[in-house]
Amino acid sequence: MQRMAAADAASYWMSERIPNDQFLVYCFAAPSISVGECAQRLRAWAQRVDDLCLRVHDVPAAADRPYWVRAAPTRDQVRVDTATRTWSSLSEEVARLIGDPLVPSEAAWRLHLFGPVAEVPTSAPGEVGVVAVLQISHALGDGRRAARIARQLFTAPPAPRSGRTGSGMPDIVRDAVTVVAGAARFPIEFVHTLRRGIDAARAAGQGNQPERGYPLTRLNTDPGPRRTLRVLVLDRHVLTASGHPVAVAVLAAISRALPEYLEGQAGRLGVELTVGRSGESGARNNFRNVGIDLHVDVDDLDERARLIRAEIDAARAADADPVRVARRRATEATPAILARWGVRTFDLAARPETVTGVTVVSSVDRGAADFDLDGGKVLFTTGFPALSPLQGLTHGVHGIGDRVAVSVTTSPDVMPDVDRYVELLGRAFAQGRE
Repeated sequence: MQRMAAADAASYWMSERIPNDQFLVYCFAAPSISVGECAQRLRAWAQRVDDLCLRVHDVPAAADRPYWVRAAPTRDQVRVDTATRTWSSLSEEVARLIGDPLVPSEAAWRLHLFGPVAEVPTSAPGEVGVVAVLQISHALGDGRRAARIARQLFTAPPAPRSGRTGSGMPDIVRDAVTVVAGAARFPIEFVHTLRRGIDAARAAGQGNQPERGYPLTRLNTDPGPRRTLRVLVLDRHVLTASGHPVAVAVLAAISRALPEYLEGQAGRLGVELTVGRSGESGARNNFRNVGIDLHVDVDDLDERARLIRAEIDAARAADADPVRVARRRATEATPAILARWGVRTFDLAARPETVTGVTVVSSVDRGAADFDLDGGKVLFTTGFPALSPLQGLTHGVHGIGDRVAVSVTTSPDVMPDVDRYVELLGRAFAQGRE
């Protein structure tokens, strides 16, 4: 039994109000065995991945943060769909899955296997593949950790994992133990929160510039329950031919496509970029979101990309700013009952004047393309960052081997003409290669 870190508990509690499950999509060439047999092997392999043998235990009355407890994977956590599909119809099915979020206190992940799937991007005409969709609670890990979990699942060791996978303690006993522990922590954490809050206030008063925001656009509206998904698969070497990293090249393309799509309805434009923190952390979610200006007023596209890259570098360096460090320390010390109250009372209907970015971009390199699914090589991987009441458009940037997939997640209520935006984005990538 392990107590959640503050960042992971916040992600878990927020998921009850804004579903934030991650959907890691891996597309494979046709395996040498049936999809059903693949599922049987993956069910067995899941028992050898420590992070896939966990579920959440809620502490009564939020007297303490939730705990991770051991739980053997169940048969139902690996689901098989053998209906013949195209890539387009599969995208519609994944969009439907987004509307069926996990209950991490019952299961913190699910794996969906689809096959055969025709018309897969990058496949030759007439070829079919198998698509694995790992649906995983964000509390269980951020994008980097989730990618490691997926890799472990597809490359599980042949020997069984040592140790028990059962919970080991009746829930009623666990409830009593965790409530007592939480009550004992409360006065200490409360005092630490006050002290660290004072430190944060002092640091904030030393002349730091406030973070800027961007005016809301028609994309910054409640997307409703429906989702629309699109994916562009690109060659990594072509994408980075200009000398800029993948994330910079993608943001530069967005800086061309987005103003054209909005047809001049917005002035300054920026994105909310997820940036992974360096160094060891006790939290499974070790990242922060930063605003990156797209510099759409700069006509020279190469100069615009250089400015975007400088912004990303500066945002990474700013994580060590004393104000941010002090605020993190105060948040980490906040007693669970107060943190839980804050999440519950947060007004999701409030409309601020500005947002950190008019769209969200999440970028994760998922490593080498050095594994397969029972003989079917991995072709590419993608994912679909969650929408929120203020974000009706998100982008995922996911690389594996020499291929990078850029996904677009939106809603027909926000972008009824999503294919027009995807066309503009594809054209921007093509222009970047010229």
